[in-house]
Amino acid sequence: MIDAILGRYEDDLGAQAVMYRNHVYRGLNLHLLLSGLTDSGELALAWVTHDLGLWTARTLDYLAPSAQLAEELAPKFNVEPSPRLRLMIEYHHCLRPLADPLAEGFRQADRADAWPQRWGKSIEPAQFAELTEAFPYCGFQEFLGRSALRYAIAHPWRPFPMFRWRPPS
Repeated sequence: MIDAILGRYEDDLGAQAVMYRNHVYRGLNLHLLLSGLTDSGELALAWVTHDLGLWTARTLDYLAPSAQLAEELAPKFNVEPSPRLRLMIEYHHCLRPLADPLAEGFRQADRADAWPQRWGKSIEPAQFAELTEAFPYCGFQEFLGRSALRYAIAHPWRPFPMFRWRPPS
């Protein structure tokens, strides 16, 4: 499913296609390691689309477009477009813990992948090394930093629209 969806958006992803693919696979595997779960269609769909709106909508305010893509793609891959699917995507940058265990695991895994020095401590170093060898970063963190800085300069009153301060009530 992941490679099929990424193939559909290869032109949008452009030079960052491999970088994003690797982030998706690292994140999904981190999520599975942290939670002890096995992969599901819902989880794979959430991971492949969670940041995709960054490229398809061409904005750092990409969470709603990413969730919309997931909901549109769900029936094509026999996944139920559930409120939890949207929660995992729209709140994966929430600064406070989420009540739903699957969504909270998603948040923690994404954070661990983006900032492994700070948040990746809950993963065994050998497991993390294995993941990054299989799916290298390919400039992922530098890309995040450059993109965030450009957006913050252009939108000083709302510099980081992807962050959510609190979970939904």
